[in-house]
Amino acid sequence: MPRTRHEPSDGALESVLAEQNRGKGKHIIDVLTALVLNSRDGALLPSERVLAERFGVARMTVRGSIDALETKGMVRRVPGRGTFVQHPTLTHSEIFRSFSEDMRMRGMTPGAKSYRSRTRPATRTVAANLGIAAGEPTHYIERIRTADEIPMALERTNLAAARFPTLLDVLGRDDSLYDILGRAFGVRLESARQTVTIARLTATEAKRLEVAEDSPAFLIERISVDNMGKVVEFGRSLYRGDRYAIQMRVSPPTQGG
Repeated sequence: MPRTRHEPSDGALESVLAEQNRGKGKHIIDVLTALVLNSRDGALLPSERVLAERFGVARMTVRGSIDALETKGMVRRVPGRGTFVQHPTLTHSEIFRSFSEDMRMRGMTPGAKSYRSRTRPATRTVAANLGIAAGEPTHYIERIRTADEIPMALERTNLAAARFPTLLDVLGRDDSLYDILGRAFGVRLESARQTVTIARLTATEAKRLEVAEDSPAFLIERISVDNMGKVVEFGRSLYRGDRYAIQMRVSPPTQGG
């Protein structure tokens, strides 16, 4: 029987079905992404069969969605055992850059929450590292730094209030501190001295970073210096041990002549 002009061709029908499948696939990816981000590292995902029944789609559609997550490094497949949540590990390298810049270069969106700031007298330790007298006013900034809305680090830093008097007025919760120092005060950060140690998170710190109490973390003490050789900030920040790896370059000693 000849096809009427109101009936879709086989090609058009296939195109519509393909578009529907793409839409279902994106929905499944979005749901599974949320599941992965809210699951512990190493958690077992439901099987393809269970997911196919849950979403009312073919297993091939589910498999394609899981393939997409695997490509992003969010899950790993183990033959005969299933698919497991895999939280990405970020390398904290020797390259000096701000948290915001580092996350953007990784294709992630930097942000912050739990922002606190105040001006207070410098303790002896803070004063010695900033090169000022004990008791002089300093700006203290504390916030949870996030990447794609996931807590990554508890950042705490101190700056001399005399040098940056209006800093707390112009720095927003999600702003890059280094960007603000450049735009508002003409300061260009050039290098930093860092010391890395291992720490155990307190119950309060763990809750703020959304990890288990007593989880390991990298405690990074940083003294940042501008292009004139002047100390700009002194801070001690906690980076999640399950999200970071420390990278360093090791060279053999110089041979004497």
